[in-house]
Amino acid sequence: MIQTDAIFISLEHSLNFFSEAFVYILFGFLMSAYIKVKLKGKLRQKFVHILDNSKKSIIIASLIGAVLPLCSASGIPVANVMNSKGTNLGTTMSFIVSASSITPLGVMLTYSLLGYEIAVMQILASLVLACSLGIIFYNDKIPFYFEEYDVKAEETFLKVLFKQMKNLMPAIMIGFLISGFMMYFIPKDIILYALSNNIMMYFYASVARIFIFLCPNAMIPLISSVAINGVPKGLILSFLISAPSIGLPMISAMLKVYGKKIALKYVFGVIILGGIIGILVDILL
Repeated sequence: MIQTDAIFISLEHSLNFFSEAFVYILFGFLMSAYIKVKLKGKLRQKFVHILDNSKKSIIIASLIGAVLPLCSASGIPVANVMNSKGTNLGTTMSFIVSASSITPLGVMLTYSLLGYEIAVMQILASLVLACSLGIIFYNDKIPFYFEEYDVKAEETFLKVLFKQMKNLMPAIMIGFLISGFMMYFIPKDIILYALSNNIMMYFYASVARIFIFLCPNAMIPLISSVAINGVPKGLILSFLISAPSIGLPMISAMLKVYGKKIALKYVFGVIILGGIIGILVDILL
């Protein structure tokens, strides 16, 4: 009887989380599908052609990645276009990070579950992370010759919308479901102690993402279940800005496209920079 009650209570927590965020989730899907349909053909190519090998292109690439409806490893094929045009490796790395860390759906979820302040800080911190990593890779040479990215035939708005919802919604729902169980079965005092008393947690939070088989957006409800008074905002940001960029799908794609040396440098760079940014946020704010 107790176990049955626990299951129902945890499911109720999950449903409450989801109902609060549903409007923003739907809006994020609609925005993402609209942008993806509109950015096509020559317009998409113009984004690539405005990039040169100057350091300002790192900032431009970060901004482009922030507005394109890409996530995780899906940014790598687009980065191949940049590489084939002779774009600096630092520019493409900054693009990959911002494209995976800043998405309409992710920002809407953050806003709905963690508040306006964290959502704005997530965008700014992600851009800082992307530009910083771009600077690190600025003098590195591209190891392979990249062929042009073969853009698929254009799809309608509804097809793109349903395809994205089909691919992402199950993982998001799993995230909400697990968050409800976490709220009930795991004492918040234990989680709070682990997250607020060890400076290394700023880095561990990103490392843990590698082994969690959920999409980054699905992890936001889990964060919200422990984002109570006492959990540093910088620690939450460390996870939000770095976790989308170092999942196993991303690492696998990086290894295949760039090789082991650059892939490892990328992963460690994201983890270390993400942790440092989180620490600085808590020190300065």
